Amino acid sequence: MHVRRLSLRFIRPLVLAFVVLFLAAAPASAIKFISFGTGSPAGTYYFLGAGFAALINNHVPNVRVAAESTAASTENARLLIRGEMDLGLACMGTLNDLKDQGMDVDKVRLIAVGHTSDTHWIVRKDSPIRSISDFKGKVIGVGPAGSATLNIYSKKHIETGWGLTFDDFSPKYISFSEVTRGIRDNTIDCGIIAAGAPLASVMELARDIPIRLIEIEPEALKRLRDNYKNVVPLTIPAGTYSGMEEDVHTYTLPQMWICRTDLSEDLVYTILKAVYGHPEDRDAIHPMAKMYTPKNAFRGAPGVPVGYHPGAVKYYKEIGIWDKRAEYYE
Repeated sequence: MHVRRLSLRFIRPLVLAFVVLFLAAAPASAIKFISFGTGSPAGTYYFLGAGFAALINNHVPNVRVAAESTAASTENARLLIRGEMDLGLACMGTLNDLKDQGMDVDKVRLIAVGHTSDTHWIVRKDSPIRSISDFKGKVIGVGPAGSATLNIYSKKHIETGWGLTFDDFSPKYISFSEVTRGIRDNTIDCGIIAAGAPLASVMELARDIPIRLIEIEPEALKRLRDNYKNVVPLTIPAGTYSGMEEDVHTYTLPQMWICRTDLSEDLVYTILKAVYGHPEDRDAIHPMAKMYTPKNAFRGAPGVPVGYHPGAVKYYKEIGIWDKRAEYYE
């Protein structure tokens, strides 16, 4: 009997300690882990995704978002459709392409439209290439496999605007960081980076060697706009990059923040509220982060083959902008 009482005297504290530890650990088990598809570490997608992830982690309880470097738009959308990723950034037009390929884009919803991806066709300053029509016979960095840079800007736009295909030049399927390295090492003649100006990687390249951005001719831009309604004219001002003495006329495409359809309404609502509700934190992420405002959230949305997530709709209704969204489509 004495031994039994002695055992209970030691067992009870152990049981109590176990219960305390279990209760303390319980909140951790309720944490929701979310993946956020971005892009190349040298591009705007990566900076935005990593910054949004940190902002959400700081302001949304029991949610941990991990930004993942990917091949960007097309890969992000495919991963979302397959249920292998939760949030992602994608170029407008990506979901239309995947729908045409037979993929079930209904598994994806819009959260917002935000920044723009600005077309940078980069050459060395002394390059004979003055126009995309000069690509014939050259080595061109066209973007990585699985990216909208490759599938939209390089494939569709080059053919529509200038009548060229990949049979006319030697395409290199390389990332943004590899484009700047290729220009620096002179292993490619030209390469594209489609991301919001100013780009740190291009600024660094321009400090190292003289470079030039290719102008988009008005007639080529007209052909693009006649065929793709989301193509928007853009001027990159003189001085944006070292040695850039004149404005460069190019174009841009709006970018989408998308998510899986099956994410809960409350989760998407709280995530969007965290990003829009902390403008100082958001704007400190990157110059392009300032474009993520409620009034920019609907630009070009009628051309997207999916609707907004119920959590996003809830937030836009709460701030009184949902019923006015048509005013902000352009």
